[in-house]
Amino acid sequence: MWQDIALSLINFGFIITLIPAIIRNYRVKDASSQSLTTYFSTAVLLTIMLIIYFSLDLNLSGLTTAGTALMWYMLTYQKIKYQKIVTE
Repeated sequence: MWQDIALSLINFGFIITLIPAIIRNYRVKDASSQSLTTYFSTAVLLTIMLIIYFSLDLNLSGLTTAGTALMWYMLTYQKIKYQKIVTE
């Protein structure tokens, strides 16, 4: 299906754009650009989307959405971890 390929390419683009944010957060030990709610809700909603994609047999889209969700979970983790460092 062409839709599976198109959605996968879009998700791959999201993954590429999130890598610099994750690297930057790691280097400066700060993740203050977005709220914890934004990071976590985006990750959870992407997880729901990947379940839907797999249920529709859009496996490639499901895999790339899983990658995008993983990036958002990493950002969520960084937000929690680096907030503790700043408050200590």
